[in-house]
Amino acid sequence: MSPVTACLLALLTVGFLVVKQDASVLQEVEADALVVQEAERGVSETITQLTQQMQACANNKDLDCILVYFDDDVRTMREGANLEIGKAETRKHMKWVEQDLDKTKDILEITPSTDESIVVERLQITLKFPNGTLVYNWKGLFVWKKVNNDYKIYIDIFNDN
Repeated sequence: MSPVTACLLALLTVGFLVVKQDASVLQEVEADALVVQEAERGVSETITQLTQQMQACANNKDLDCILVYFDDDVRTMREGANLEIGKAETRKHMKWVEQDLDKTKDILEITPSTDESIVVERLQITLKFPNGTLVYNWKGLFVWKKVNNDYKIYIDIFNDN
């Protein structure tokens, strides 16, 4: 075998080993990504279920039921208002729940933190009179915090769309 052929063969062998190693690393990365996606899907489903349960409370005009989903120290931020802390302060901004309105809450996006202790949910809430006339069209965020293996709304931000 000529030195050139031997050298080319050596390069091909090394190249094959590098490609094989890269493929192995790529498979590990893809497997890790699948685990993360599955975890995110589980958290997203949990938050979606909690939001649907809150929607049922709103449909029943039950403000106390909704407040169960809020952390005791919830931070409430509304357009043109000061930061307010606590469920009692949040209650002041939720009187619409008790009114005779059609309430629609659309989840636009759910993004968990890598350790799943915090989840950001982007929403749009529409309120209409029974005749279909638009009353409010809000956009906002809920920041859910994991508390004792359950999620509670820790930050509640909404403003007019």
